[in-house]
Amino acid sequence: MKDLRIDGEKVYLRPVTLSDATEEYVNWLNDKEVNQYLESRFTRYTLDNVKDYIKKASADPKYLFLAIIRKDNNKHIGNIKLGPIDWHHKFSNLGIMIGDKDSWGRGYATEAERIISDYALDVLKLHKIICGFYADNLGSLKSILRAGFHIEGVLKNQYLSKGGYVDAILIAKFSKENQADKQHDSK
Repeated sequence: MKDLRIDGEKVYLRPVTLSDATEEYVNWLNDKEVNQYLESRFTRYTLDNVKDYIKKASADPKYLFLAIIRKDNNKHIGNIKLGPIDWHHKFSNLGIMIGDKDSWGRGYATEAERIISDYALDVLKLHKIICGFYADNLGSLKSILRAGFHIEGVLKNQYLSKGGYVDAILIAKFSKENQADKQHDSK
C-alpha cells in the first residue's frame, strides 16, 4: 500500500508518511480557521503526536490515510482519510482537511473526494462511502456534492458551532452497481 498513488487532473493522493509531519502540518491542525469544523480541533497538536497518529493510521488495515498533493507544485496541501472501513458491510467513512489556505476554493478538495471515493467503490469494491458535515460548513458541503455525493439525511441541532447548535448533514455516495439496483427497483 505504500506505493499507492491515485491520480486526478490537479492532485494526486499517496499515503501520508512521517516525512509529511512538518511544522506546517502541525500548524494546520492548530489553526482555528482550518480546524473549525473538525472534531480534532479539541486537541492541541505537536510534532510528536502528529507522528504518532501517522504511525497508527498507516499501520491500521481499516484505514486509508492519504496526503493530497498538488500536481502543479508537488506540495502537500492536506489529507483525506477513508476509515474505519467495514469490510463486512462494505462501507467506510470519509474525512478530509485542506490545510493549505492558499489551496482553498480551487477544486482540490472536490477532486480528492471524487478520486478517493471512485477508488474505494471501483477498486476496493466498497458499496457506500459516508460522511457528515456541519450545516454551516457550506464550502465543504458544496465540494462533496460536486464530487458526486448526495444528501442522505439531517440530524437536527447535532453540533455546537460558533455559539449555537447546527444540523449535521449526512452525505453518501454509492457504488455504480448499487445505483443501478436502486434505479431498477423504482421502475
